[in-house]
Amino acid sequence: MKTMKQAIVWLACMGLLISMAGCNLAGLKLQENADYHPYVLDPHINKTAWQYIKERSYNFAGKDTVFKLMRQAIEYSGIDTNLYIKTDCTFIFLHNDAVYRLSNKVITADCYWGKYLVNGKPATKWSDYPKEQVKNYLLYLIVQGAYSFNNLTPVNVVATTLQPTNYDPLNPTSIMTLRVNNDQNFTMRLNDFSNSVGYVSVRTSNILALNGAIQVIDRVLFYQTK
Repeated sequence: MKTMKQAIVWLACMGLLISMAGCNLAGLKLQENADYHPYVLDPHINKTAWQYIKERSYNFAGKDTVFKLMRQAIEYSGIDTNLYIKTDCTFIFLHNDAVYRLSNKVITADCYWGKYLVNGKPATKWSDYPKEQVKNYLLYLIVQGAYSFNNLTPVNVVATTLQPTNYDPLNPTSIMTLRVNNDQNFTMRLNDFSNSVGYVSVRTSNILALNGAIQVIDRVLFYQTK
C-alpha cells in the first residue's frame, strides 16, 4: 500500500513538471514575481463646472453629450450661468437619464420628466414646465460647500442649497443631505436619511473642478419624508 501511494505521488509530481515544461515549449512564460504599483486616477479636471457642462453637452469632435438635457434646462430657465463658476460649491449634475429615461418605451417615474407630470402625463421637453420651476430645481442642485470623498463620512452632512427657502413646501429650508455609504463600494448618497421617501446614489462622484466638487446623478433628486 505504501509503495502504491509513493507511486501516485511520484506520478503527480512528474505530471506537474511536464505541464510546466509544456508551457515553456508552447512559448508561454511562467508567472514571475513583480512589484505592484497602485495608481489612483486624478479627480481634478482643471476646469470650472460650467466649462465641464459645456464640454460634455455639445457633440464636438466626437465627445459624449451626457449633460445635453441639463444644458437645455439651464438655457430654458434663464438661470445665471455665473453660478456654475461660483467657488466652494458642490454641483449636482444631471446625466441625461436623470431627466428622460425609458423602460419598455415608457418614461420612468424616477426621471424628472416622468416624476413631475404635466396634465397627468410625462413631459417631453423642458418648455412643458414653467421657467421658474426649472430654475429653482437647478438652484437646488447647487450646494453651498464643496463636498467630496475628502470630507464626507457615513454620517450625513446637512447642507444648504441655493434654492430659495420656502419655495418647496416639502423642503422649506432647501437643504440636501450628503454622505458616503459604509460598504465596499463607498457609494455617495444624496438625501438618504431616516424617513426619506427615496435617495439617489451618485453615478459618478468626486469630480473636482477648479471651483468645487461635481457629483453626477442619473435619477431625479428630491427631498421628501414619509
